[in-house]
Amino acid sequence: MATPETDISELSESQQVALQTYTSVTDQDVQAAIPLLQRSQWNVEIAIAKFFDGEGPDPVAEALAAQSNPPPQARRQENLQQSLLRGPSGRNSPNRPDAAPRIVPQSADQLVPRPSLILAILYKPFQLLYKLFSFPLNFLAYLFPFLPRLFRRDTTSGTVRRRVDTSGRKPLNPDDAELRVQREFTEEYGENELPWSNKGYAACLDQAKRDYGFLLVILLSPEHDETSSFCSEVLMNAEVIQFFRDPANRITLWVGDVRDSEAYQVSTALKCNKFPFTALICQTPEVSSTAMSVVARSTGPTNARTYLAELRPKLAARSETLETSRQAQVFQNAERNLRQEQESAYERSLAQDREKARLKREAEAAVAAAEKAKLQEELDAADLAAKKEQWRRWRASEINAEPGADEKDVVRIALKMPEAARIMRRFRASDSMMDLYDFVECYEYLQDSESSEKVPEKPEDYEHEYRFRLVSTLPRVVYEAELAATIGDKVGRNGNLIVEPIVEEDDEE
Repeated sequence: MATPETDISELSESQQVALQTYTSVTDQDVQAAIPLLQRSQWNVEIAIAKFFDGEGPDPVAEALAAQSNPPPQARRQENLQQSLLRGPSGRNSPNRPDAAPRIVPQSADQLVPRPSLILAILYKPFQLLYKLFSFPLNFLAYLFPFLPRLFRRDTTSGTVRRRVDTSGRKPLNPDDAELRVQREFTEEYGENELPWSNKGYAACLDQAKRDYGFLLVILLSPEHDETSSFCSEVLMNAEVIQFFRDPANRITLWVGDVRDSEAYQVSTALKCNKFPFTALICQTPEVSSTAMSVVARSTGPTNARTYLAELRPKLAARSETLETSRQAQVFQNAERNLRQEQESAYERSLAQDREKARLKREAEAAVAAAEKAKLQEELDAADLAAKKEQWRRWRASEINAEPGADEKDVVRIALKMPEAARIMRRFRASDSMMDLYDFVECYEYLQDSESSEKVPEKPEDYEHEYRFRLVSTLPRVVYEAELAATIGDKVGRNGNLIVEPIVEEDDEE
């Protein structure tokens, strides 16, 4: 059953901030991240730990189930030896590896910047006063060591761990802090070939989890006397460096200085109480499919041979399991890539089909538009021809009759028609050239003027266009259809004119 999607706008401002922080670290889908954050009471650190280490059983749900179904009371029979073997955690599987801590990296904007020069000058008197008053108190604490313990509140049942004094050490982000550790190590012990990661602990843990490899965590404390001998005799040993750099071991090396914030958090989470400290971390499928656990530890001073003897068996025992998981991951990636290629090919084929269908629709639309335009042209041409026919019949009824023989001021004109016919016609000298053109245009209808057909009216929205011109030869003179010019002024008393059709360029072609 599909889970309904949650509207992000319905979340509160603090919940949206927690969701943004969680997705920026885990890169998980938003709709899949919201239920996990809800189960974690919107605690970002708990949700990130569940995502990377696997989500175990819910203690609240188990407690409610235990209340509803109380187990039968049985007497507990256990001796001192069994209690010691069971350990303080009360688990029956002492060989179960401890979960590797997940440290949320501190963003750069949360780092406390150093004050400016002006503020440092202003704060300097207060620092001097603080040192002036703290010196007698520190001297009393040195003389009477029991006095600080009287005012100290012990909140732990085990050994009280002393926080490393980081005063005077500039806080940096995890990547820059790791580069500083590398630089300080090189300056102290010389050039080396250690495979430095140049990344923070969280990034190295994610890389080891992603590559199904090993993460070797080394925590150093410059305040301990054994640190110098461990670095110079163990870490600088050629056999140890070869073990770290062996590609078959797939080791990601991370070295931390407990004076840095991230390294101190890692040491606290790993319960480190003795330096130098080494932890080998890898995936443990028996705990969870995505759990990262500590499979080997090495604390205190040691030599190179003993150091490798502690790490090599644990690494060899886990290599086969990790190789199996790695091959399974490769197979899953190959299947996913193949599926993506198939989906991509299907999308390309679907896009090609859509493009073909679109081109076909466009071609059909173009053909339909051309047919429609052609039909419209035919309709317009037929309408124009009908209006022209109506205009010629109407104009034929409006042409004046030929003047009689007894009238004076008459012009005799011989017209050579296109059909090789010759017409003789008399016109009044006061008639316009437009009347002469109308006579030629409507000549065939003048022959049928005595018919009983009803004379049509003048067509509306029509402007007649003459498709011929009247010219005379020797010399050639073209007489235009002008309403203001009279026949007597243009032609004279007699005229011999030719009706010359106007041929357009398209018709000539």
